Amino acid sequence: MRIYALTLLAFLPLGQLTHAQAELVQPLAQIEKAVSTFVLEEQVSQENVSVEIRSLDKRLRLSRCEGGLQTQWSAGSRTLGRVTVQVSCAEPISWRVHVQATVMLEGYVWALERGAQRGDVLSKSILAKQKIMLGANNAALTALGNPIIDVEPWLGYTFSHRISAGKVLTDRMLKRANLVNKGEKVLIRHRATGLQLQTFGTALKSAASDQRIQVRNNSSGKIIEVVVVARGLVEVIH
Repeated sequence: MRIYALTLLAFLPLGQLTHAQAELVQPLAQIEKAVSTFVLEEQVSQENVSVEIRSLDKRLRLSRCEGGLQTQWSAGSRTLGRVTVQVSCAEPISWRVHVQATVMLEGYVWALERGAQRGDVLSKSILAKQKIMLGANNAALTALGNPIIDVEPWLGYTFSHRISAGKVLTDRMLKRANLVNKGEKVLIRHRATGLQLQTFGTALKSAASDQRIQVRNNSSGKIIEVVVVARGLVEVIH
C-alpha cells in the first residue's frame, strides 16, 4: 500500500481519537468499497467476477473526503489478477492512496490454435475459445498484457511478434495494421471550405489509421504533415 500526503491524524490508535476527531476521519471501509465498485465497473462483464481487497492498515487515518472519492488504475496496473487502484480526494485536504486487490474472472478467453508470425493478421480462423479462471496465479496472466475477452474489436490487427500455438491472446501481442507503408505511393487529400484538392505523394513512414506522418508531394517535392485516413489515403493537417 502506498500513501501520498495528507493525513492529519495518520496512524493514531483509534482509542486515542476523540469523537470529534473520529468524525473527521475517512472510513477505510468506504475506500475499500470504492475500489471494489471501480474494479467491477471496469470489467467487460461483471458475471463470475470476484474482487478481494487487500485490507488497508487499520491505523491509517485520512481526512474525511467531502468532494467524493476518485478512483483510477494505478500506473502500470493490470485489470485482472493482482491489481492496484489509486483512490484520491481533492478536498478539504488532498490525499491519495494506492490499494491492492486480486481480481478473479471465470470466463472465456481466446487461444491460438496455430502459431502466428510477426505481421500476420488476426482472424477467428486461428483462434479457439477456452474457459479458464483468470487471476493472479493463472498462467494466462504470466505474460505481459491482459487476456482479450471480446475479440471482435481486435480482428484485423497484426501480431507484433511471433506467438506459438496454445498461447492465450493478449492485448500486447497485437498492434494496429499499417494502412500506409514507408515508400508507398499515397493519395494526399486537402480539404478547405468549399474546396477539396487531391494529389499524389510518397509516405516517409509506415503508419496505422489516425496516426500522423510526413509525406513528400510528388509534384512539388514539399514535405507535408498528414494523418492516415484509409488504405493509401492521407489528409493534410490544418
